[in-house]
Amino acid sequence: MHLKKNILIFLTFVFFSFIIYLLITKQIIYPTIIPMVRNDAANLFADWTVILQANLCIDKGYDVFLDNPCDYWNRKHVYGEILLYLPFIKAVPKFYFLVFPIMINLLFVYTIVRLFTYQVNIKYFSLFILILNTPVLLAIERANIDIIIFVIMVFIAKNKNIIFKHMAIVFAVMLKFYPLSLSILFFFEKNTKKIITNLLIILLLILAMIFFQWGNLLKIFSNEMQFTGYGYGVYEFSFIGGFKFIKELTIYIGNKDYYLVKYIYLFLVVFVPVGLINLYYFKKLNQHTSINKMLIENNFENKLYILSSALILSCYFLLSNFIYREIFFLGLIPFILREEKNENDNNFFSFYFYLLTFKFLFSSILTYISRNNLLPNFEPLIVALKHSLDFYLISIVLLTFLFFMKNFLRSLPYKYRAI
Repeated sequence: MHLKKNILIFLTFVFFSFIIYLLITKQIIYPTIIPMVRNDAANLFADWTVILQANLCIDKGYDVFLDNPCDYWNRKHVYGEILLYLPFIKAVPKFYFLVFPIMINLLFVYTIVRLFTYQVNIKYFSLFILILNTPVLLAIERANIDIIIFVIMVFIAKNKNIIFKHMAIVFAVMLKFYPLSLSILFFFEKNTKKIITNLLIILLLILAMIFFQWGNLLKIFSNEMQFTGYGYGVYEFSFIGGFKFIKELTIYIGNKDYYLVKYIYLFLVVFVPVGLINLYYFKKLNQHTSINKMLIENNFENKLYILSSALILSCYFLLSNFIYREIFFLGLIPFILREEKNENDNNFFSFYFYLLTFKFLFSSILTYISRNNLLPNFEPLIVALKHSLDFYLISIVLLTFLFFMKNFLRSLPYKYRAI
């Protein structure tokens, strides 16, 4: 049984890897993905290449946090300083510029396939939507560093070694800032003393890192516009970005400003559906055994769901991101599928799964329409729909996350007793 399942996983991985290879090499994805163009040709792995160019430029004496002329687009270094110590780039450039990003992308695809085939009754058709979508393809085409953070997140959820967890979280934070939210993993410890101790260790390690890199961190934040997605329309994933978009949106018909239309849209298309959906499932979730026992059952699916939720919510509410951060939604899948299989009359997780699938499908369609300027007169509506879809899904993630936090706080005085 295990052999057949592993063969199926491998064949599925090979199939999707080949499909992605064709989509990129035949340039089929570029009507949807914005290419990084140089000499009239798309430049692959551009987000990884800028890191390598920064390494080469720093050897020439440049402060790459302020100026990186080695990069084709003169993009500054906006990642952790640890990425400026890659060895032997000049000696083996083909490995760093081509082989390594391909390896990371293949590991990413395999990890996704492994997540989806974690359950026997997986809906295989959904793989086409949940792998071949704009955020995943964009992250792969750019070889974005978020891919590495995604893989680290899965390894942390799978691994039981506490030292490895500390090292992995610190390493992820040294790449970017938002993986600090992965520290929520320590809430799964069995007593208050262990929780506080682990959180203090992480905090001290991060504070030490900030102390030694404070000057470079200030330079990174001064380049905020380079790594934020604000103003990129359907390519943005952000509550702040959605709020600013709606606030600044003007609707003119003739010479008249119909500003009330956007407020009617917000009320009827966003607030009412979100309110009704969350109100409807609130009572069901309150009685859902797996949600209430998420901390007690310290397993892979539970941990990965909480880690993914923490990353998604921190990125969405605290930062303005490009859509490749949406790849972290995929970490919700194993838990959702397991619960969908086990639920009887409660159809919450079935709804959850289809909402997640629909969000990726329809967002990709909207991105294609916007990218190709098919409906130029409706571009504001397209962007508004994309932000609305994000908010629908985020509201469900937030609802389940709040139940997790409620049960965690409620259990502290009773279950989590210090040794």
